[in-house]
Amino acid sequence: MSILADPIVYRPTRAPDVAEMVRAACSKGQALAIAGNGTRHGLGNPVAAAVRLEVGGLRTVHFYEPDDLVIRVDAGLPLAELTAILAEHRQYLPFEPPVHAVLYGTDPARATIGGAIGTGLSGPRRFQAGAARDFVLGVAGVNGQGESFSAGGRTMKNVTGYDLPKLVTGAFGTLAVLTSVTLKVLPAPPEERTLLLSSAGLAGDIARMATVLAQPLAVTGAAVVPDGDGRVVALRVEGSRPAVTDHMGRLADPASGLPPGRVLEGPASTSFWTGVRELVPLAAGPDDWLWRIHLPATAAAGLADRLRGEGLVASLMLDWGGALLFCAMKPGREDSVTRLRALAAAEAGRAILIRAPDAVRAAHGAFPAPDPAVRALSERTRRVFDPAGILNPGRMTRPAKEDAAC
Repeated sequence: MSILADPIVYRPTRAPDVAEMVRAACSKGQALAIAGNGTRHGLGNPVAAAVRLEVGGLRTVHFYEPDDLVIRVDAGLPLAELTAILAEHRQYLPFEPPVHAVLYGTDPARATIGGAIGTGLSGPRRFQAGAARDFVLGVAGVNGQGESFSAGGRTMKNVTGYDLPKLVTGAFGTLAVLTSVTLKVLPAPPEERTLLLSSAGLAGDIARMATVLAQPLAVTGAAVVPDGDGRVVALRVEGSRPAVTDHMGRLADPASGLPPGRVLEGPASTSFWTGVRELVPLAAGPDDWLWRIHLPATAAAGLADRLRGEGLVASLMLDWGGALLFCAMKPGREDSVTRLRALAAAEAGRAILIRAPDAVRAAHGAFPAPDPAVRALSERTRRVFDPAGILNPGRMTRPAKEDAAC
């Protein structure tokens, strides 16, 4: 894959203009790099396209009905603005979308809701509240032929037939250019506190989190993060003040089997989990390669030990009770990407390279090579939406021959 620098950038301000631009590109067979404001440009495979279509100019709030917990906004609306709008009514996005702009040297304030839905990433609350796709009620967009469409509605009951909102969530702009999204929101918890416990070793930490998560407690965050020369286990509890006080009391009770810990309250707790969401505890250097590995929580400690034992990672952290492992890798070792992926696959893990130079992601793929049956299904689906393959070509999958070589 040849990587093109400095593409021509188009920023339409109306959805019909998006459709017109895609139709023009389709008629020429011209590839388009699709983005919101380009804040997550290093996520996924690099796209070889001379033109970038950014929907960051689409910023309208079409409707917001706080009583019905639903909002429809343009895909280019910045996440920060959407968060502020919801906060005025004490509501929020439960899936806690990561921004990750700092990882790529871009401005977090410019990260868009369309980018969050397009990448489909969810933050620390995902294991308790659900994923991004679970809160997308409807979408409007433009397919690869320049045809506008809408799907879904204002309620979950309006979704019939193919669930297109879920299909395009996490598709990285390879199926359609999203122009607006309708989202389910929830009342924000009025109280949050975080219990920090000293580490008992990764295996022990994961066992502790599993024990806590098996109980009827309002735990919405469970992570193991670096802390100075060691690690801490972090457990977040959210809800009403009486409920949080009660549940924190149960965690502090000697009968829980947990050691004494320290408590972060209110803004301190919020700041801590913002850091977890944005991978601040990894303390990764600007040139480090970053990995996101999905795997069974029971396999995380063993995989972490092997990665460290082979010198593949400089730092690591766990989220989602151990089912999500982030790690920072120092560049230089020639077989580091293939070796890490092999170790992860041996533990039923899926290793995604979320930050590395374009040349590295082009050579190895940001995502692991899909199973042939999955690849065939994905390609058939893409051809339905984008027959000419002009939307973010190669962003999620590389040619089969290249994947086989890796």
